[in-house]
Amino acid sequence: MDLDRRAADAWFRRRGLPMVIHRRRRGAGMLRRSTPGVVFLCLLDLLLAGLLKLLDVPADVLEARMRESGVAYVLGVLVLTFAVVVVPVVAGRLMAKLLRALHRTRVRLAVMAATIGFWVLVLPLGERLTGLVSWEDPLWLAMLTNLAALALLTLLVRIGVGSILTWAARSAVAQVRAIGTLASRALPLLLLVVMFSFFTAELWQAVERLSPGRLWLVVGFLTVIGAVFLISMLSDEMTELKSWTVEPGAAVLRGTPFDDDDAPLPRRVALSRMERLNITLVLFFAQAVQIVAFGALVFAFFVVFGVLILQPEVVTEFAGRVSEPGTLLGVPLPVSSALINVSLFLAVFSGLYFAASTATDARYRRSFFEPLLEDVKISLAARDIYLAHWADVRRAEVVTLEAEDIP
Repeated sequence: MDLDRRAADAWFRRRGLPMVIHRRRRGAGMLRRSTPGVVFLCLLDLLLAGLLKLLDVPADVLEARMRESGVAYVLGVLVLTFAVVVVPVVAGRLMAKLLRALHRTRVRLAVMAATIGFWVLVLPLGERLTGLVSWEDPLWLAMLTNLAALALLTLLVRIGVGSILTWAARSAVAQVRAIGTLASRALPLLLLVVMFSFFTAELWQAVERLSPGRLWLVVGFLTVIGAVFLISMLSDEMTELKSWTVEPGAAVLRGTPFDDDDAPLPRRVALSRMERLNITLVLFFAQAVQIVAFGALVFAFFVVFGVLILQPEVVTEFAGRVSEPGTLLGVPLPVSSALINVSLFLAVFSGLYFAASTATDARYRRSFFEPLLEDVKISLAARDIYLAHWADVRRAEVVTLEAEDIP
């Protein structure tokens, strides 16, 4: 089989495994691979500025909107927030596909130059002309900040982090599509566990009396516990890597650059430390995206459920005091701070419960974790074929790594 190395490299990058590629080839096409990230930053900046501008209204106007159409307004804000998260990711993917489809170098360079120019020059000026950002914020500072962000993005692409983050973004889009699966298989059972906590006045009073900094400290503490749990679980899974293999020509490799029925069965080459770290990060991010998507689903459910079932006087009785309109990550929301804080706490706790369930409950593991392992098996099978075609390059890299380890 005449393996197309450029296509093989791109395949591994799309799967978030840049460390499988030879180190000298990891920086190839750096500007082209950075452009989708620039599109992501452009739309994220623009949509977030528009959302903040929409929500930045006086308290009396906000109260009037809530009285007139509270549920519709809350749902509208949630839809806009969802757009801020999803639209930049989808646009970045479309730009990546466009650049791959453009065969003329000049046209591709023109698209990349226009995108970068829009991010560095046009967007900061346009936000001020349209009123999304105040002229009090220096224009030169915004341009310099965008230029620094571009440099950081290019550096991340160069060292391979960009491929992992891009893969994580694509995984996030996939999880958005799988919201129905999360809602139907994981959410109902969890609601039986946490629903009674939602109607516990002591929880409302404890969470409402936390300062914003202390509340985020609690959220961070639970997040760290979940991250440590995931890392320990993945370290156990990594011990089974040697037994994960798929024969070349198998159905799972159809349509990939490694599709060849006549290829000999390659031997498994031991993973380097960087490759093991890369695979661990891929699995970690994949499951973290699942957990975040599930937590966001729980948060949205309790916010909408609270607006529907709890009258303001009930919220006041639960919290023990009048609750002002709340904010989330600096974004003002048309619901009470007590409801936001309680929903956030229950969402983080639910994410932790979901992470534990994927490791201990066979049904959760079969639905949410084992598909991730199957993807890794496919990547490892492709890696065996990839290394078999460039064994000399691989041996040279191993020798270099061993030389670097000698004090």
